[in-house]
Amino acid sequence: DIEARRAQMSDLLIFDILLSSGGLRQPDALYPPADAPALHRLLDAILHESTYDALKKDCLVYFLLKWHQDGREERFKDDRCIPPQFAMLSDAYWHLDSGIHVARAVSLLADVRLNRDFTSKIIQAISLSPNPSPLILQYLRTTKPLLTEPDDIDTYILALAESSLVEAWSYQRSFPEASATRKRLIHKVLEFCLARTCLHTARVSRPDPYSNCSFCSTASCHRTPWAPPLLLRAVAPPRVRAHPTFRPAAGFLSSTPRPRLCASH
Repeated sequence: DIEARRAQMSDLLIFDILLSSGGLRQPDALYPPADAPALHRLLDAILHESTYDALKKDCLVYFLLKWHQDGREERFKDDRCIPPQFAMLSDAYWHLDSGIHVARAVSLLADVRLNRDFTSKIIQAISLSPNPSPLILQYLRTTKPLLTEPDDIDTYILALAESSLVEAWSYQRSFPEASATRKRLIHKVLEFCLARTCLHTARVSRPDPYSNCSFCSTASCHRTPWAPPLLLRAVAPPRVRAHPTFRPAAGFLSSTPRPRLCASH
């Protein structure tokens, strides 16, 4: 549902931004069209009121045709001779706005021919997908946009933490030591460690150290679970240990059960 997706994306879809950039005010009053007359009004606004050139107008129509999901947009692309990179960008924006095959959008945006607009909105759309962290990292590592918005920076460091606490810690150190951003990111990493440990503790009861695997009863388990205490004790510099969040985090994590896990866990 387009309206539901718009609400999830802070009441602003990428297509809304495209309509506004073309001089069409109140895009939410035009899109999505509720019936055939409303669709005609939307198309008339795009083709006759928009300030875009013919190619960009065709791309907007191509985007709308994709909602049929029957391939008719391909025929339109061929008839109107839309260049591949413009069609690819329209495809990526449609996947992000619809929430359908978001991973496909991330792959498309890696193409160097595509522009790098709407970074914050793209990150927001990716964040709504299941298990978004790998996709966020893939998008940011391939497109390499300059992150300036606090929400984007926070989203990135949490995605890094999901993948590697060492990389997340290195990223926060790239900011000036006395900056508010660095202090906020340190807090984010510590909060992440606490949240993951609380979840882990809720799932695993305190086991006998000589018992089988806590998840599958395999007796040959020798793997050590992920250990946030290692980050707190070995990686955190003195100034982080002085942070008000550090003492309760360290105390809580030190008492966390360390269940025996087999290779499949």
